Amino acid sequence: MSTTEELEAAVARLAGCRVTEFSRTLDIAIVGFHGEDVEKRLHAQCPFRVTHREQLLFGSVDMRYRDTGDAETAFDEYRTKYDRQARQLTRMVTEHECLVDAAALGPVGTLSVRLSGHVVIEVFPACAGRNVEQWRLFDRHTDHHVVFPDSADR
Repeated sequence: MSTTEELEAAVARLAGCRVTEFSRTLDIAIVGFHGEDVEKRLHAQCPFRVTHREQLLFGSVDMRYRDTGDAETAFDEYRTKYDRQARQLTRMVTEHECLVDAAALGPVGTLSVRLSGHVVIEVFPACAGRNVEQWRLFDRHTDHHVVFPDSADR
């Protein structure tokens, strides 16, 4: 079970981490981080977006729109507008070190992660189901996961 205090602490520990990846699995947005000796992952099943200053770079809804190829197979073949932008931003953060300046848990599970270079990752829970997982933050290769809402992992 993830209490609000556990969620806040896990989110705060993202500060100083290096961003390593933007991707997805199915319709789950993924952001990879690397801390001192641990790889972390954010999986968002709810609305998600990445902005730079006042520009929206990409968001979870972009998974619905093909970038190339057949519209019927673009999602399954990872050829959506989301995938293109995620690959492009991943290349940028691997070529130029991108660190988490600050991360905060907001009202009703909203999550905001400010990165160097004026990039912001935002997660917006949008389902009233108390047992429906909206997002999770975890250390890769361990059993340490925090989940919002806290009732979703019961």
